[in-house]
Amino acid sequence: MTMLDRMRRHKAWLKWTLALAGFALLVLGFPLIQPPPETPGTLTDVLAQVGDQEITVGEFQTLFRRQLQSYQVQSGGEITADLLRSMGIDRQLLQQVIDEYAALQEAARLGVTVSDAEVREAIVSLPAFQQDGEFIGEAAYLQMLRMQQPPLSPAEFEENVRRSLMLQRLQAALTDWITVSDDDVEREHVRRNERVRLSAISFRADDFREGLDATADDVAALFDQNANDYLVPEKRRLRFVLIDVPALKAAFTPSDADVQAYYDNNLDRYTEEVDLRVSHILLRTQDAELAEVQAQAESIAAEARNGADFAELARRYSEDEGTRDAGGDLGRITRGQMVPEFEGAAFALEQDEVSDPVTSMFGVHVIKATEKTGGATQTLDDVRDSIVDILQQESADARAGALAEAMSLEIDEAADLEAAAARRGLEAQESGFAALGEPILGLGFSSEVTTQAFQLAEGEVAGPIPTPTGPAFVTVTGIQAPYVPPLEEVEARVRDDVIRRKAFVLAQERADAVAAILQDADDFGAAAEAEELDVNESGLIARGAAVPGVGINAQVEAVAFSLIPGETSDPVLTGNSAVVLHVHEREDADPAALQTDRERLRSEMVLERQNRFYGAYMENAKARIPISIDMGAFALATA
Repeated sequence: MTMLDRMRRHKAWLKWTLALAGFALLVLGFPLIQPPPETPGTLTDVLAQVGDQEITVGEFQTLFRRQLQSYQVQSGGEITADLLRSMGIDRQLLQQVIDEYAALQEAARLGVTVSDAEVREAIVSLPAFQQDGEFIGEAAYLQMLRMQQPPLSPAEFEENVRRSLMLQRLQAALTDWITVSDDDVEREHVRRNERVRLSAISFRADDFREGLDATADDVAALFDQNANDYLVPEKRRLRFVLIDVPALKAAFTPSDADVQAYYDNNLDRYTEEVDLRVSHILLRTQDAELAEVQAQAESIAAEARNGADFAELARRYSEDEGTRDAGGDLGRITRGQMVPEFEGAAFALEQDEVSDPVTSMFGVHVIKATEKTGGATQTLDDVRDSIVDILQQESADARAGALAEAMSLEIDEAADLEAAAARRGLEAQESGFAALGEPILGLGFSSEVTTQAFQLAEGEVAGPIPTPTGPAFVTVTGIQAPYVPPLEEVEARVRDDVIRRKAFVLAQERADAVAAILQDADDFGAAAEAEELDVNESGLIARGAAVPGVGINAQVEAVAFSLIPGETSDPVLTGNSAVVLHVHEREDADPAALQTDRERLRSEMVLERQNRFYGAYMENAKARIPISIDMGAFALATA
């Protein structure tokens, strides 16, 4: 499964520990991204307010770009900013920031504090700031903070650590009382580890539709009994102004100078990634004169260049315990993985070339490129069309953002919408009536537009709101109340429901008859074959696994694990099917394995309960904290 697949599967997954996210980026060595220049004033605009804490556009942009870089490092560049936005990661990230500030305010309310000494102790204990089990020292610590892009000041980093510790301490204070009994652990061990092998026979209603009909009386009776099932929901008509980004893109043609400048400034984008494997010899400078160490490194480099075996030199001289026995081999390295001094020298080497001595915080290195491929650069002519497209898109996005920001300053009510649009050559449009969640004529499908539109009173204006085509401003010009339509309008739907219900009754009747036969049979397989049944066989499966021919279904699972081997169930109703189960074999959970896994399992259960309790507690806490979001600023921040 790729990184992208995992993100798609778990895109709704949230945690309350966002304060650790930027912190992890630093200690794991992921480079952080410097936000690009913004329109003056934009960075300090307030995107969200959480109690007395403001979240600015600039703060959110920095977090978003750091999150993007983290995903890109993990996925090998597979993840893009557009993809994150399409999956709603930008909204999840904003929610995480809000959750963090809410948690910090709750921690302050409860009197949770972290002293300067505790912050210092946490920092010196971090593996990233240790060498040979000892703190690397103040100078090296400050150097590592300066290496971040953008650089971090000690005060900024230490405040991040303080916030992380406060969140940890808050969660501990709220949840440390939670325990799990031995009986609970044993039940969970059984639940996770017992398995059954079964047969499943599904009787789907769709297989019984043939030949069925619905009379006029059937249709009328079902409609009379269930009229509210056919309720037409509230619908709203909108008047809107759309800033059409594709049109702005098509209208802009970048100059040859712009294209050349972009190519020159982004040459690394068009250069094939270098596949580099290196070995090194490290001489420590601790408790030694730097000049003497450098002189020794120069002598070793000279030996290597004169034909001495580099691996043997590493085994003889290197003080890097982790690579010395392997002849100094560091394996393949990528940019951003090593300290800048080492990386710059390593990637400048040709195949089999040995570097001059390189000094870093770890000591003095002699480096050899043992394998090097790639590095070819595409010409400007090769990539001109893609650069033109990028510049057109950037210009369109910037223009749309500026237009949206300027219009938002002029629009207070519906009457302002037409004038603000006309001043910019834009035209207000009218949609048809649409229900919540339906596509809007002229805007396409935008859940955010319909969500905001259904919160507006007539005459109010919302915007700018992101849509698939660009930012939009909307006002409600008509509200159609929900109503039950006459039968004539929904007769086809009702008729189909009558037939579906009749088919389901036939499916249940057939399932009842088959279950009775199989329950009385001495040989399940022979009886099933005699009835010409389509039997789906499983191997040994645990709870949570898909049942062949059925899928994952809680009711089916509960019945399957309640049966003893050789037993056949009554029909289990699953929406549009009736399922008969027969258990062939049952494998009980191993009591001996429980003795081994008891404490690990207990820890998992405690953590799960703690997280569930903490999440519920913080939802209640947030209800007490005033929280507001400026969706216009959010749209600009993520454009």
